This record gives sequence, structure tokens and C-alpha cells, in this order.
Amino acid sequence: MGIQKITFDGSNVTSKVDADLYHYLFSKDVGILKGLKQECSFTLANNTITFLDGYVSIYGRIIFIENQTTVSITPDSSKYGYVVLAVDTINNTAQIYIKEAIGTYPTLAVTNLQTIDGVYELALCAYQKTTTSVSLIAEFERHMITSDKARVDELEEELRLNYYPFRVTLTKVSNGVYRFGDVDSVGLGQRIIYVVIENTTVVTFPGQLLFLIVGSSTSVGYRYAGADYSLGISYASGLVTLSCGNTTHRVTSAFIKK
Repeated sequence: MGIQKITFDGSNVTSKVDADLYHYLFSKDVGILKGLKQECSFTLANNTITFLDGYVSIYGRIIFIENQTTVSITPDSSKYGYVVLAVDTINNTAQIYIKEAIGTYPTLAVTNLQTIDGVYELALCAYQKTTTSVSLIAEFERHMITSDKARVDELEEELRLNYYPFRVTLTKVSNGVYRFGDVDSVGLGQRIIYVVIENTTVVTFPGQLLFLIVGSSTSVGYRYAGADYSLGISYASGLVTLSCGNTTHRVTSAFIKK
């Protein structure tokens, strides 16, 4: 028992230690490293699947698939199959091969290589073959590992699209009456609506308020220039209509937020 120097000059570190650290740094994901090289993308021609270069991490074991790596499929029967990248920590090997089954996709070995030695098989692509042809399965989703920065960027974009207020385009129907559209009732019911009158008064209400009574309409009070008014709101056929309490009032902008 004691300590082991890892990132020190002259240290003798096993591949298992490196793999554990890489697996942790990759958020304990298994898959193809997204955004690095050509992500092991592939094509099919003449019953041969050709892979472009890319890196794969399987429990921190890093494998580089070289550009133009090919795997041949023989159309000799009706089967579903995977092109598999397998890591075998018992025999210290990594290899690519095909694995097939009749009527369904084959079962893959998914040993937890962080806790015990064994085999882990990662499907790089899926295909179906008959006695005359081979075709790729377009719906197959590869396991990809994204960088932490990419995940944060995706989360920020999701927050911006779903939770930040966004401005809607208003159309003037008549004096004091405005409309915006292209919103479904379910989405509207999950959002908060902000209506700005004359650039000074903000009227805020939940979209669900429109659907509490039959008719998909409601009203909300607002105060402008020292007087009280009522803003009428109605929904029909994807359109929200805003009717000010005075025809001289203008709806200068409107926003929606989830």
C-alpha cells in the first residue's frame, strides 16, 4: 500500500491506469470522439464498408481507426449485422470484425472493463444483407463522445431556445388590435407571454390563462398613463390576438418565454 506517481518523469504507468483516467475525463462515455479527425464516418460500395479515420474510446482504451479501413460483407444469406470494434483486455487486443444474426441484430459483449478484464464490442455501423445485396441501416445511431465544451455550448443553445424570451413578429389588425402567429396551443400553454404597450407598460401572463375557459380567450388588466385598462387576448388557428383597452394604445412589442 502507498502512493504511485502517475504524471512524473520516469514513472512506470500501466495502460489500465491511463484507461481509468481517460474514461473519467470522457465523462465515463464509450464511443467515437466527435469532432476529431473524420469521426470514423463510413460509406458502402460493392459490398464493402469503408471507414474514414477517427478515434474511439472504450472504457478509456483509445483506438485509432486509420483512413480507408475496409470491411467486406458477403451477401450469402438474409441477416442483420454490425461492424464491430472489439477491445479484449484479457488478450490485450483490439480488432474490427462483423457480427451477424438472423431476424434481429446480434448481441454485443459489453463487459465493464473498468472493474474486470474481458471483451467490449462497440458497433461502428449497422447493415442488412440478403443473398443479393447489402444495405446500410440509416436509422442506426452511433455512440459519440462530445467534448465538455461542446456539451456546454449545446446546453446554452437549448436554454436560449427554450427558456430565454424571444421576440414575436406583430401584425397590426386595426387601431389597438395586434396579432402574432405560428404558435400551437400546447406550446403556448407552456409559456409566459410579455406584451409591451407604448414601450413603457409590460403586461405579463401565463399562456395557460387562455385555455382556462371555453373559447380560448381571456383578459388582463394594465395601467397606462394613470388610468386602468383591460387587454383582451384570444387564440384561434395558431394566432394570438391582442386587443388594447383603448384604440389609441399600441402594442409596441411582445415576447414569449418558456
